[in-house]
Amino acid sequence: MSKILFATLAVTLVFATAPKYSTTSVVTLAGAVMKAAEGVDVVKKHKRKDCPVCKGKGWYISGDGIKKIDCNYCEPENELEQTSNIIYR
Repeated sequence: MSKILFATLAVTLVFATAPKYSTTSVVTLAGAVMKAAEGVDVVKKHKRKDCPVCKGKGWYISGDGIKKIDCNYCEPENELEQTSNIIYR
């Protein structure tokens, strides 16, 4: 009986002591390693004619309706013929 009590007390003392350093950096580093292990997903862009954002125009009107924005959600069909449609005011 005394052996079980002594073992329980020893285990409690080992796990009850707080580390003398901050564990924030260890947890952050472990999270970064897990995130890096997942890899980066390559997002395929839509064809210009099938783009749901610009609907084949290559640009769309900003949310406040002030300017045109080049569409980054689709790939242009021919990069040499693409011209910028951004209007700076």
